[in-house]
Order: sequence, then C-alpha cells, then structure tokens
Amino acid sequence: MHQLPAQLLKKYLRKEDISPQEFSQLSGLPETEVQGIMEGDLPITSLRAHHLAAAFDTDVELWLREEKKRMKSKRKRKR
Repeated sequence: MHQLPAQLLKKYLRKEDISPQEFSQLSGLPETEVQGIMEGDLPITSLRAHHLAAAFDTDVELWLREEKKRMKSKRKRKR
C-alpha cells in the first residue's frame, strides 16, 4: 500500500519528533512549501524530493514514486 507524500512527510516528522518549522530549517525548504506538501497542495518536484531525501536519509525515488501515485489517484477522482 502506498502513502501520499503528505502522509509520508507527517510520518517522518513524527518519527524524528520535529515540527514543520524545524524541518524547514533542517531541509532548506521554505516553511510555506513544507506546509503546502503537508496539506497536499504542492507536488513533490525533483528538487523537493532531493531536499526530503537528504533530510530523512531516504531515496529520492521514494518521494517521486509517491508523488506519481498521488497524481494518478487525483486523476482517477476527477473522472
């Protein structure tokens, strides 16, 4: 089962016990982007995926795969 990028980000923030604001400083992503990802309003671009992967010691592809699944799910809901 896949997780949407927003759910995955929230999971990692809980696991690391850091706030979105702390994560913003740690990752180099603006706080507005972190909030946008968490709300499901912003897509995971290649650059964002690199920031997320570096911050959480994960694979860039993990974040890009989840974004691809999110977009696929979003298209299905529009039909």
